[in-house]
Amino acid sequence: MKIDEKDSLAVARGPQKYYRWGLLAVFCVGAVAIIWSARVVLLPFVFAIVIAYLVAPPVEWFVKHHVHRVVAILLVYAALGMVITGVIVYMVPLWVQETVKMIHLIPALTRQLQQTWNYWLMRFHQAPMPLSVRRAIDETGVRWENKLFGLSKTVLSTLFGVLPGLLSLIVSPILAFYLLKDMDRIRARFWQVIPVKWHAEVYVLGLDIDRALNGFIRGQLLVALVVGVLSGLWVGILGIPLALLIGAIAGITDIIPYVGPIAGALPAVVLALDRSSWTAIYAVIGFVAIHQLEGTVIGPKVMGDSVGLHPLVVIFAILAGGEIGGVAGLLLAVPATAVIKVVMAHLYRRLTI
Repeated sequence: MKIDEKDSLAVARGPQKYYRWGLLAVFCVGAVAIIWSARVVLLPFVFAIVIAYLVAPPVEWFVKHHVHRVVAILLVYAALGMVITGVIVYMVPLWVQETVKMIHLIPALTRQLQQTWNYWLMRFHQAPMPLSVRRAIDETGVRWENKLFGLSKTVLSTLFGVLPGLLSLIVSPILAFYLLKDMDRIRARFWQVIPVKWHAEVYVLGLDIDRALNGFIRGQLLVALVVGVLSGLWVGILGIPLALLIGAIAGITDIIPYVGPIAGALPAVVLALDRSSWTAIYAVIGFVAIHQLEGTVIGPKVMGDSVGLHPLVVIFAILAGGEIGGVAGLLLAVPATAVIKVVMAHLYRRLTI
């Protein structure tokens, strides 16, 4: 009789189990659909989550040493504010000074470029060659001119597209403050939703995701630092002015794949033209070599080791992310792939037990 009761309970729980899984799947799909529909206004919240994620460790350290959570958050914010103020006081005036020099050089560089272009255009029209060859060269020049114009528009639109995100940083620290302030409540609500028997596995999953994201952040900062230093050194070796500013621009813009390297190299090439055409060519060769080294060796190696992804997977993730989500997709491709890899690995272990 007892066996029959157990069998009947098992039969009764079977449909309930599938029913719960079905509701969970519907809920997840609906949540993803809502988030995707509201993705335009989610940027400040994404920045807030990133800030809270980065600031959480020192805040938790203060809390463990019996400091009130609000006071701990304010202390960490004050320390970050002092660091940012130090950078602004000591570095920004130097960058502004070099930027002003660059602005003063632009008219002369523009005139020189125009003179050089007119000179070679005149030489081209004076050179004896068949009409068909001249026509083919003219058509090729027009096509490349259109491509360069389109590339310039893409670079400028991307840079201006980043500006709303930078403006979102003003609101994000306030949102991050509330996230950090209510962290204990958020954790408690999260663990209430998770079934008790899953707590250990979800905890391990969270640790693995945290390790992967920390690796991505460290790797991204390291790659940008290497590119900025190499770019500044190469510009200094060539004798191009404003090497510090160009290195800083190259390092900052390197965070944006594909478009960033072009935006970072543009000031160096323009300033190199003030010296000679060969200096500009050497500048282009150097930046191409640096970014080839970054794309094929430094970036995939550092990011792959940091987030536990094969270099080929990193390259594919960046290409797919850019195709799906544009600039945001390029920035989020590698961390999203790392999180997916961690989740899939846990699911695989769970299903093969």
